[in-house]
Amino acid sequence: MRKEETLQKIKAAESQVRGTKETVLVERDRILRDARREAFELRETLRRQAETRYAEILKEAEAVTARQTEAILATGRDDADSVRGKAATNLEHAIERLIERFKGALNA
Repeated sequence: MRKEETLQKIKAAESQVRGTKETVLVERDRILRDARREAFELRETLRRQAETRYAEILKEAEAVTARQTEAILATGRDDADSVRGKAATNLEHAIERLIERFKGALNA
C-alpha cells in the first residue's frame, strides 16, 4: 500500500500544482486587465488635461493677438488722422494759392 499512498500523494500534489497554476494564471490575467484599464484611464485623463490646456493656450494666444491687432489698428487710425489733418492743411494752402493765381490772372 505504500506505493499506492505515494502515488495518491503525488497525484494530489500534481492536482494542487495544477490548481495553483490555474489560480496564478487567472490572477495574472486579472492583474493585466486591471493594469490595462488603469493605463487607459490614465491616458484618457492626460488627454483631457492636454486638451484643456491646449484650449487655454489657444484662448490666451487669441487674446494676445486681438490686443496686438487693436494696437496696430489704433496706431493706423492715429496715423490716418494725422495724414488727414495734413491733407486738409495742404488743401487749404492749395485753395489759397489757386485764389491768388486767379486774382493775379484777373488783374493782369
